Amino acid sequence: MAIPALDDLNRNQWERCNYLVRSWILNSVTDPIASTIVFLENAFDVWCDLQERFSKVDRIRIATLRSSINNLKQ
Repeated sequence: MAIPALDDLNRNQWERCNYLVRSWILNSVTDPIASTIVFLENAFDVWCDLQERFSKVDRIRIATLRSSINNLKQ
């Protein structure tokens, strides 16, 4: 994602939106996760980092969760 140049008329608006979205993301994750992404300067990089980390399929975890759900009793 291209960041507008410093002399671009849209730069201030981009920075405000970036700050807002980055803040939303940082306030939506746990403190240990936030501490690993707080140094990233734009929301796009934060999002890509989280997507890369958490979009992987963990088949063992899925099977464990399904088993736990099936074993629940009312």
